[in-house]
Amino acid sequence: METFGSQSLREAFGEGLVDLGNRYDDLRVLDAGTKNSTMSEGFQQSFPSRFYTVGINEPGMIGIATGLAMTGKRVVACDMSIFLQHAHAHMLTAARQKKGLHLVIAASHTGVAVGPDGGSAHDVTDIARMRLIPDFKVISPWDPAHVKRILEVVMEEPGYYYIRLNRPKVPIFLKTPVSFEIGKAYRLKSGSQITIVASGDKVWTALQVAEELGEGIADVIGIASFEPFDRETIVASAARTGRVVTIEDHLSQGGLYEAVAGVLAEEYPTRMKKLAVPRQFTTSGEPDELARLYEIDKTALLETCKRFIG
Repeated sequence: METFGSQSLREAFGEGLVDLGNRYDDLRVLDAGTKNSTMSEGFQQSFPSRFYTVGINEPGMIGIATGLAMTGKRVVACDMSIFLQHAHAHMLTAARQKKGLHLVIAASHTGVAVGPDGGSAHDVTDIARMRLIPDFKVISPWDPAHVKRILEVVMEEPGYYYIRLNRPKVPIFLKTPVSFEIGKAYRLKSGSQITIVASGDKVWTALQVAEELGEGIADVIGIASFEPFDRETIVASAARTGRVVTIEDHLSQGGLYEAVAGVLAEEYPTRMKKLAVPRQFTTSGEPDELARLYEIDKTALLETCKRFIG
């Protein structure tokens, strides 16, 4: 499959912020002392008067971000995902304002892809947490080109947004112009024997496995929008193949597996398999090593699909 280099989602995010800063004079960016990790430092360098460092104070950052949004500004608040847990109640309070606010929460260093920072830095519950907050649109980009397009889309319409980013470099595989619509899933490959539903950078893994399985075998459905969630595309694919496998760098609880399983349980009961981080404390290691250890890598997905079909 063709790729166009590699870059981390967070690096693409940092570049995208600068592009948006040139386009929108009302854009304000906040960071909780992690600007060299979230890559928001590029925005600070380009627009120092529109950048706010709040230090190690995630609740305060969300409070200030909400206040800025209430003045009519476009606001992006950035942090490493694991630290944003401290501000969950404040994000819930922000969403209760419902006054046409334009607030984007960008969380980097998600999943076990964080790798050698250690298990205490692996946030594998963020999608579940954010799906619990009414009115938040929860988005998990697939590659760096996707990140930049998603940023463009979320800047166009006021609302509450959560964007999930990760640390390591990943392949750029989406061609320009990149398609993205909130609430829409995308059928990226057609097949009749099995459906692979993937989110985040696991979409690339799913496409690789579909290619190895052979032409016409796997339907690949890419999920970037968790809230709202595209039920119709999932049901249509399950009806076509009769088997569904999900893969995600997140717990299955509250993540992609349960989102898909909930839809199918109501509308089209289907046999399913899941590849997700187990509900346990994770350990330190390189991203590829951890993906193999927790069976959310290409090898595990290929073996699962073959057994399921066979």
